[in-house]
Amino acid sequence: MFKPIFGFLALAFSLFGTQCWAQDIVPCTSNSGIICTFSPTQTTNTYQFGDGSRLVVQFDIVLTTFTLDVAVSHPSNPLPLDLNEFPAGTVCVQYPSNLPNFCDQYDFSGSSGGPNGVPVKNKDYKGLISLTLSYFTVQTIHDPAFGHAPGDITTFTENILTSYSTQSPSDPTMGGTLPGLSSVVALDEHLTETDSYCWVSPMEAQTFTVGQDIEVSFQLFPLFPSGSSCSNPSGAPIRDKTARFSLSTTDINGNVVFPRRLDKEEGNKFHWDNKDGLNEFDLSTEGLQPGTYTITVFSSKFSPQSRDITLAPSIGMVCLPLGSGVSCF
Repeated sequence: MFKPIFGFLALAFSLFGTQCWAQDIVPCTSNSGIICTFSPTQTTNTYQFGDGSRLVVQFDIVLTTFTLDVAVSHPSNPLPLDLNEFPAGTVCVQYPSNLPNFCDQYDFSGSSGGPNGVPVKNKDYKGLISLTLSYFTVQTIHDPAFGHAPGDITTFTENILTSYSTQSPSDPTMGGTLPGLSSVVALDEHLTETDSYCWVSPMEAQTFTVGQDIEVSFQLFPLFPSGSSCSNPSGAPIRDKTARFSLSTTDINGNVVFPRRLDKEEGNKFHWDNKDGLNEFDLSTEGLQPGTYTITVFSSKFSPQSRDITLAPSIGMVCLPLGSGVSCF
């Protein structure tokens, strides 16, 4: 079986290069958080915490050398949330290691000139910052959100979620992008509806070839009454304007990662096929490595749904050993 390793050198370095690993029970320094150093040649660091959560911080471009401290605080639930962004009833995701009704909030500080010493855009770095957060939970997730309290405010006003993976339902991973660093937290929003979700394509564990376009589609129905099912639905399929698509895989260390967006669609929203009653998304696999991937669909109308696919090498593709994995081109 091929282990997916991304062929782009910058991304390969960020995933498999030297990273800063530490636990908050044994800090990198005497500080109460975990401190890692970023530089023009070290744009990605991984923070591993004693509660089992893992936060990857990746800058597009780093201009200077600076340290970044990530500490976990535990404010009470519910958090101060902007109700224009997060619907009433939104709660933080509960970690088993934490006390009931308390959250795990990730706070940033550092050695630079921004609020709390965080790096300054266009002085210390350029472009966006990507965050990937993995954590353990026994909580049922309805509609995931990645809360962000920009600047030095304490109210979470932004949902920065761009990717979500349920490769392991008890160990989900979320990704988000933001222009500057300040407190973030994993959130769970209440569903606006409770509808019945039915996969149409792809089939579970279906195999495709690298470069092949994949149609990801599903049908949504009003909640099935007793006796109805996806094979025997009741009612007409409905459009879901809130449904979002995400693609994930694992690196050579077994950590969930989100490959660079290579699809042909703008954003990660589904379009509606009125004739067939399908919510559809067209995924291009051009540029992806052979291996196993997880497709996750999430929405405000149903809990996250996932399905695995396999990408086989295309004809003429050459695969060579790289570290403990394989890279194909």
